[in-house]
Amino acid sequence: MKSWEQSTLKVYNSSYTRLFNFCTLDSLDPSNITLVVFMDYLSHLFKIKPPLAFSTISNHRSMLNQLLLLRDQSDIVNDPFITRIMTGIHKLRSSSAKYKEIWDANKVFKYLSTSKVLPKFTYTALLNKTLVLCKMFGLARSSDLVKWSFKGLTITTDPIRGPVINAKEQRKDGVLSILELTSLDDTYSQVGPVCHLTSYLNSTKERRNKHQSDSVFINNNGTPLHVNQINEVVLSTLSKSGIYTTNFKSFSTRSALASLLLSNNKMGRWKSNDTVDTFYDKRIIGEKSGGFLNNVVQLS
Repeated sequence: MKSWEQSTLKVYNSSYTRLFNFCTLDSLDPSNITLVVFMDYLSHLFKIKPPLAFSTISNHRSMLNQLLLLRDQSDIVNDPFITRIMTGIHKLRSSSAKYKEIWDANKVFKYLSTSKVLPKFTYTALLNKTLVLCKMFGLARSSDLVKWSFKGLTITTDPIRGPVINAKEQRKDGVLSILELTSLDDTYSQVGPVCHLTSYLNSTKERRNKHQSDSVFINNNGTPLHVNQINEVVLSTLSKSGIYTTNFKSFSTRSALASLLLSNNKMGRWKSNDTVDTFYDKRIIGEKSGGFLNNVVQLS
């Protein structure tokens, strides 16, 4: 439990409160969750009015999974009936996209190009800029960046290559993807993730030796950054770039760059076309040119 993020604990606390109330009304013991109780609870969540989103029900399932795993009841967690119920709920109540249109990623690149932290830099400024560039060009979630490991990366002047666990499905199954960042042109080095990540990693060597941390993104004291801290850095950068952060949150970077890539016929691999159409192919607010994108980085 100590490894859980504060945001995860908050969601699980809320989910457990609802489970506790459900058990109390039906005279059930929340500390003794059987397969039948698990199935009944998922059905109860589906019938609630107003309807709960699939993602909310999925959070409840995740909380129950963790409780059962702590009690060595993995047989219930992996039971095919639970999988079938969740598959049915997903088909009947599929997730919808939060945004119908998205900000222009070029606005952020233009701001970052004026924020010159190389070759001279302060540690915090270099960390913040590198983090935002990696999040955008890596199409990464904040929870992905938390898991990036310094020990797994092979660092040369060009490229940077190493194993990462990015997609939610891969995190669940423990499957590694290979991230490779290769710079194409140093003309736009002020928005190039490769040169910034290389400089950043080299600048953290003493901190890592002292604190024995292998997380890529650490603060000035060597402590790994949490999801909320990464989100704060990203939101600050978006705001300074002129993005309306009241509407667009940290996770919108993924949709913003994906939409820009699609508009310039540069999209990579995705699990399905439906996922791209629903969540990542959005109308870009303002200009739609490739801008910095065409000359900065190649992702493979």
